[in-house]
Amino acid sequence: MLLALLPGCSSRGEIGLVDEPGPGGTGTAAAPLVVLLRYGGVAGSSDRVSVDALGVATVVSDRAPSASTRILSSGDLAVLRTSLERAEIATLLRNYLDTEAGDAYQYDVTYKGFTVTADEGVLPPALGPVVDLLAPLLAR
Repeated sequence: MLLALLPGCSSRGEIGLVDEPGPGGTGTAAAPLVVLLRYGGVAGSSDRVSVDALGVATVVSDRAPSASTRILSSGDLAVLRTSLERAEIATLLRNYLDTEAGDAYQYDVTYKGFTVTADEGVLPPALGPVVDLLAPLLAR
């Protein structure tokens, strides 16, 4: 995993999201609150975003030369936390796979030690809001 961050990152003008130059100390990274992996698709890409309890989102993509770090606004972090709790991930099946989804993205959502894997066409409705909040971070 690449840990170097793009120098000179700044706000991109999105509401509630600010690019940060990354951690500057030697402290350890906070444990993730949630991790979203997105892989597959037509190009066969692989992307990962992890958000810690403070709202620091770290994005790693096989299409980018380095990782990037962003900070969610307190409001967006609150919405994410609420969506995660409402998803009741521990009660969901571990896999929602569509055998007909050849070029679809597949998502892994990990929260509180549980991972749910789902193809985009059969994503359980309970996880929809979580993926809707996190997936846009992968495109930036």
